[in-house]
Amino acid sequence: MVNPVRTKTGIPGLDEILFGGIPENNLVVISGDPGSGKTCLCIEYLYNGVVKYNEPGLYISLEESADEIISFAELFDWDVRTLIEKKMLAIITVELYDFDKLKTTIEDEVSRLGAKRLVIDPGVVFRLYFERELDARKRILSLGRMLKRIGCTAIITNEISLDKATSLFGLEEYVADGVLLLYHTKLEDRFIRSIGILKMRGTKISEKLHPIRITNTGIKVLSKQELFEDVK
Repeated sequence: MVNPVRTKTGIPGLDEILFGGIPENNLVVISGDPGSGKTCLCIEYLYNGVVKYNEPGLYISLEESADEIISFAELFDWDVRTLIEKKMLAIITVELYDFDKLKTTIEDEVSRLGAKRLVIDPGVVFRLYFERELDARKRILSLGRMLKRIGCTAIITNEISLDKATSLFGLEEYVADGVLLLYHTKLEDRFIRSIGILKMRGTKISEKLHPIRITNTGIKVLSKQELFEDVK
């Protein structure tokens, strides 16, 4: 296998289990249950892109306001306000009543910023704005193809419950290059967060579940440990 150009996440341990990072321009779905760390991972991915790799990033929120996302980032001392002022990062809330407007906004903002990284959070909101699943599937798949065309390494989040996973209308199966799974699992008398890679086109991956920690500086993947080993 030819080693592809990588987009490094900069998240401790994550690039190790991806054997160097996400292949450039891949579209990745991150699915996780509540509290598993999806939003934290997404913001850290964009923040690291700017401060470590000089790659502009775009955060498209379908739910929370920009101020709410900025306040969350500041819990980890990520100074996203300065990055926004320098036009290296943009956080935009889009109401998903007009799906074509969403696509146009993404294309316009990626072009304006010269963005190399993109996050859409939470993708589960897609399910609220379509009456017919066939219509939803067509529009979501067209969005996925557009994201792969615009030259960003993109992440879309998806919510899963503890008892079932809900597909984003086939996005994971047919368009996405990669799927990461985040879990918040009860292990004896405590909850353990973990990450697994279901698939990632163009690279070797770890086939194990690895514990993760959310610290005051962000996410850390314990890449040398497996989930059911003693997590210290």
